[in-house]
Amino acid sequence: MRLKTNFIVSAALRNADNHAISACVHKKGDPDAGAIFLELETSRENVHLFHRRFDFDDNEIWECLNNGAPQPAHIITEQITREINRDPDCWVISVQDKQARNIFTLNLE
Repeated sequence: MRLKTNFIVSAALRNADNHAISACVHKKGDPDAGAIFLELETSRENVHLFHRRFDFDDNEIWECLNNGAPQPAHIITEQITREINRDPDCWVISVQDKQARNIFTLNLE
């Protein structure tokens, strides 16, 4: 049984706060089982978009949707808009961190 999405997002935001990482909910989705997208901005010219998915063994994987190459913010904004149009129940979490840390995979302290 997986944890509810709103619980996972809340824990990640608390974890970001503990690590002094700027993070916020850009779009709230389904509280129980919404997909999660992570917009990770290291600078205005370097933004990545990640999506949480699971493999066949139910292991969590954070897949970079822009082929691992950073994109300008306006390109990622367009991509997020397309994802929201496809799945209106998704969550979008925005993070600004020069170290490019994923707040969902940081060790809890």
